[in-house]
Amino acid sequence: MNLQIDLGEGVAELEGQLELSIRQLQTAVTRTLKKVARWLETQTKRELGVALSVPQRVLAARYYKTFYIKNGKRTVNVWFGLAPISVAALGKPKQTDVGVRVGKHHFIGAFIATMKNGHSGVFKRKHEKGGKRSKRADGQWTELPIEEERFPIEDIAQPIIERYHVRAEARFHHILKQEINFAMNVEGK
Repeated sequence: MNLQIDLGEGVAELEGQLELSIRQLQTAVTRTLKKVARWLETQTKRELGVALSVPQRVLAARYYKTFYIKNGKRTVNVWFGLAPISVAALGKPKQTDVGVRVGKHHFIGAFIATMKNGHSGVFKRKHEKGGKRSKRADGQWTELPIEEERFPIEDIAQPIIERYHVRAEARFHHILKQEINFAMNVEGK
């Protein structure tokens, strides 16, 4: 999901109304955009962590902020990945009698395994026709295929992110007033 904040004509109107140099105003807008992007990331991560019952560190790698100037327009993009999260990334998995428990989440029928290449994770057998039973080198029987368990987040995360995207414009105007005040009263002296 990609969120983009567009300034439109609001900054051009401010340039004419204020006694700021264009450089000071551009600096204030740049600082404001970066602060709004940080605010958006912090608030959404905080609320998503509670709503999904996952640690915020798991969500941190799913955020990317980019700031660029194109054709004189300053833009900040905040990208958030909505792909399902690997269950092993949620915390330390614990095998139970009926499946695997990771934090507050239970995955019935899942098991913890280490693959030949050393990858350790939480897996579940696919119960479809065509699964084959084979004997391993240690004499144990196994049924394949298996797939790694994933924790879906899109249905819960998308409304939260969209709600904060709407709030970001009001936050932008609030912080911009503060930055312009700072530029006029502190930097302007």
